[in-house]
Amino acid sequence: MIKILATSDWHLGNTFHGFDRLEEQAHFLDWLIGKVEVEQPDVLLVAGDVFDTSNPSAAAQELYYTFLDTISLRFPALHTVIIAGNHDSAARLEAPRSMLERHRVYVRGIVHRTSDGEVDYDNLLIPLHAADRLEERVWIMAVPYLRDGDFERGLSYSEGVADFLNKLMDEARKRKSPEEGLVLMGHLYATGAEIEEGSSERVVIGGTEMVDLEQVDESVAFAVLGHLHRRQHVGKRENWMYPGSALPMSFTERNYSHGVLCLKLENGEVMEPPVWLDYQLLYPLLSVPHKPAPLEEVLGLLAQLPGEKEGQDSAVPYLEVNVLLDTPVAGISKQIEDALDGKKVRLCRITTTYRVKVEQQDSYTMESVDDLLTRNPLEVIRKSYLNKHKCEMREELLVLANKAIEAARKEDEE
Repeated sequence: MIKILATSDWHLGNTFHGFDRLEEQAHFLDWLIGKVEVEQPDVLLVAGDVFDTSNPSAAAQELYYTFLDTISLRFPALHTVIIAGNHDSAARLEAPRSMLERHRVYVRGIVHRTSDGEVDYDNLLIPLHAADRLEERVWIMAVPYLRDGDFERGLSYSEGVADFLNKLMDEARKRKSPEEGLVLMGHLYATGAEIEEGSSERVVIGGTEMVDLEQVDESVAFAVLGHLHRRQHVGKRENWMYPGSALPMSFTERNYSHGVLCLKLENGEVMEPPVWLDYQLLYPLLSVPHKPAPLEEVLGLLAQLPGEKEGQDSAVPYLEVNVLLDTPVAGISKQIEDALDGKKVRLCRITTTYRVKVEQQDSYTMESVDDLLTRNPLEVIRKSYLNKHKCEMREELLVLANKAIEAARKEDEE
């Protein structure tokens, strides 16, 4: 039997509405070390986005290398496999590769090529054995985030990634024995995967990089994917999963679960459904109220929050305040900040939503100013016109607006 722990999307160095998160990230990594000690896995998989940016701070890098040093010293038989995500610098992540492999840490960030220009698939195939049973092996297909130059020209992104994965699987099957397991690691956005409306994932991912996994051979023992922050299966493939992010990256992700997957393989197959090990956030996310409400009601709810001297052992949450208004109110931020004076919270943002009556309909719609950046430009223009004129744009105005948007996009591409 081979036991594997799988995680992804640490985003070390990420800040949350101006708050440094290194303490939270260190807390997660300490928790992960504890789970390694308890579970005693043979392999630890990290499916990309180790860092939040391609040029992480010295503090974020220190956190990463301290973690690797700790697990290498405390668990010398453990194999750790790490791939680069779209947020990572592939070259930076791979730079200490030779040194790390002496400690059983295998990093794959770049798609290398052979002397004749072909993809070096062997470099992405990592055979690992169980800690105390050399006869038991699992093959890890460690595929970093792929870019257009990594696969055959003339294919769309989805077609190119699918073709790359299928060719890698063919190569892996030539090398492994029937009783050896095959596990895929990848960093991609699978078509049909679920994410929250307005979450950070939409901003980062974009629609052009979706991969249709229907084009990809599904016959692997298990697949661990990074990129999406929600823990989930991939479509109907019960053995393809996103472990999700270590921490929530936006308030729309406040209901996501966080932790690590634990799975066991025997004779090349997953023995039983993977076990999910829950991680308790150091600083949870709090929305008051959950849906926008009138200012007076919101101020009353804020007054009920615990003070700094209450519940000393309780976590200090990140807070967003959701206010519903009919018309703009002067000094709203000051009123909310005064209501939070002495409260045990970290105020991140105040979201103001306006009720707008639509003349053609006897109903009200709500529009958040903060969420406009995640919308289609034409939708932003339409909503702005509605807010100002209290009626929908005429068709000819919509056509003109769409032409302006397309012209701006072409200029940006040039």
